Amino acid sequence: MDSIQKFTSDIEKIKKFNRAQGGRYNGEKVCQEAAELLARSNPSIKELAMAAGDYWMQTYILSSPDLENEPSGANIDKLAAIHALLQGDDQTDALEEGDWKELCSIVNAEAEDLPMDLLNELMSIFLDHQAF
Repeated sequence: MDSIQKFTSDIEKIKKFNRAQGGRYNGEKVCQEAAELLARSNPSIKELAMAAGDYWMQTYILSSPDLENEPSGANIDKLAAIHALLQGDDQTDALEEGDWKELCSIVNAEAEDLPMDLLNELMSIFLDHQAF
């Protein structure tokens, strides 16, 4: 199991735990915990990961017509792709053109706090995806 598969599995565990708590399933809470997992999984770039998680929440979760059943499989894949990007992994197929552009903007906003090698790597990836 690679780090992206583990990340996805951990989100599924969060969902399962929330369902097992009894009462009504809270999709928004589960998604917030998934976004927090993204930050915890990237401690050296926590601020960037938090900003990317906020983007995911605003773009895919809070605008969902079925918020009570989030995160959907597609939205888990989106967050896992963001995690892959931050990890320098190429499992980013779930990201669309708009995601690339917004994530590039987020990285630009956080650039001064990023290690130079990571910033160069991310900018190269954004260039490959024509996100500028």
